[in-house]
Amino acid sequence: MTNSVHTLVRDAHVEVVKHFDDKHRPLAAITVDGEFEHIFPHTSRVSKHLDSMEAEDLAHRLSGGDFFFIENELIDFRDSSYHGFVHTPETINVFMDLLGYQRRDELDMRHMRKTTDDDNSPIVLRKIWNKNEIAVPGYAHGTDFNSILSFQWNPFIKTINTMFDLVRLICTNGMIGLTSFLNTKVPVMNRWEEHLDIASRQIQNKVNDIVIQRIGQMVHEHCSVADLLLLEDHIMARLSMSIDTVEHQTMLNMMNSVSPRAQLADVYRETVFDDKNLAAQLPGHLSGFDVFNIATQLRTHTAETAKSTDFAMDKFANGILFDRESNFNASSSRLITKHVNAFNDPEMAFFGKVAA
Repeated sequence: MTNSVHTLVRDAHVEVVKHFDDKHRPLAAITVDGEFEHIFPHTSRVSKHLDSMEAEDLAHRLSGGDFFFIENELIDFRDSSYHGFVHTPETINVFMDLLGYQRRDELDMRHMRKTTDDDNSPIVLRKIWNKNEIAVPGYAHGTDFNSILSFQWNPFIKTINTMFDLVRLICTNGMIGLTSFLNTKVPVMNRWEEHLDIASRQIQNKVNDIVIQRIGQMVHEHCSVADLLLLEDHIMARLSMSIDTVEHQTMLNMMNSVSPRAQLADVYRETVFDDKNLAAQLPGHLSGFDVFNIATQLRTHTAETAKSTDFAMDKFANGILFDRESNFNASSSRLITKHVNAFNDPEMAFFGKVAA
């Protein structure tokens, strides 16, 4: 199936040439049906196959598979071992008309999650369907959010999937919604636009209600010592990627503010900080809203590492916001004699000015 913009090559003939990057790591360069070319990065599972097989063997494995291109860029593929679902040409045309695609350089990639194994394509099959501003009543500063709902599609996936981004307006801190009720799978059927509108309204209404309720709780509740220990680990991991001197010092200040050992040594015995089960049952010195802000600051403004990926930061922030009831009631918070409330103000959070 082909037109001027997109092409689905079925039962493809694939040729493979083994290249190397500047660090002498293998790269698989493919030509599909003598027309479309693509080079997989060294991190791709396709290029990694060249560590254990010859280029001719990899070509044999890929030949007979299906490859989807937009503007001559490889978007996704399935090799010859795949015998699963593929949308019809008619359905793909509807997807292109209704949802289309976007180039990565047109999107804010801080709020994007990878969608395929070989996700170095400059094109994503995604459309922002609507945006909803959420204002939490009773809090005049720092609690306004944009709830951004997008729909994603793929020629090899039966359903249209949702992607939800929550962006704090005052400082553009963001996270991707990973909670199950946010990631709805919309069946492909007739009256597509109407069904997408219905799904969008349902999700946005639910997000609005939960965010307003939870922010009100998070401002007044304490997170657990275990949350602080995990967040401290993320900061420490990302410090290794911090080259700028000012940013590095900022993160050191942030880590000191988060660290339960630094802030609660006069409150708890050392065993609390070494026992995960015990740490999960005891209140920390920062509020849930503080911890949420720090997590989204790290996710948005610092570079991910192998030990602190953006996905892990999204999962952590989602857990704080959506996946739990109030951590600790008012009586338990009396155990804490001080509350380091440094992160309600995003400027104070990122530039490391800590209020004791």
